[in-house]
Amino acid sequence: MTDLYKFNFEKILHNASQDETYEASASEIIQSVVDGYNGTVLCYGQTGSGKTYTMTGSATQFKYRGIIPRALN
Repeated sequence: MTDLYKFNFEKILHNASQDETYEASASEIIQSVVDGYNGTVLCYGQTGSGKTYTMTGSATQFKYRGIIPRALN
């Protein structure tokens, strides 16, 4: 029963920009939601690893906005 779940590893976003992160992880999900399907973007990780920044981004610089503001745009 140890092999009940298997997950595929797709990519590492090392030092990726907010734009690259959005395109790689959320853009297809957001488009599907707009098309009427359910979708979820989940951030998981260690405390201080940047989950909140990835989702919300910078409040003062447009180019550093996160997944949520990009999705609403």
